[in-house]
Amino acid sequence: MKYLLNSLLEIQSKHGYLPKEELEKISVEFNVPMSRIYSIATFYNAFSLKPVGKHIIHVCKGTACVMGGSEVFEDTLKQLRIFDYEDFTYQPIRCFGACSLAPVVVIDGKVYGKMTVSRLKKMLSKLRDEDAREA
Repeated sequence: MKYLLNSLLEIQSKHGYLPKEELEKISVEFNVPMSRIYSIATFYNAFSLKPVGKHIIHVCKGTACVMGGSEVFEDTLKQLRIFDYEDFTYQPIRCFGACSLAPVVVIDGKVYGKMTVSRLKKMLSKLRDEDAREA
């Protein structure tokens, strides 16, 4: 199991997601049914079965964060039309375990606690501006 997870992590790192063709190779290599591979890949938040954008936005859906207002962040992302940009991927997460910082948003692996709608808007606007300058 340990080596299977390592192989999946390597594929995720290389491609940014787990392509079906690669999972089929892993299935043969480890003699593990595809159904088992998919159950592992969908259980862990570290894996994605479809391509992700340059910027990954995680919003905590844990109790402390929801009570702290994280539910409005998804609406904010919709209002900003973040979902229209290929460079952004939104992934809600059950809990980051950083309840004392609630509500928590993680953008590109960096944790931001005590998040507010206005702060989130500013951060995402800055990322879009930086991406536009790089293009």
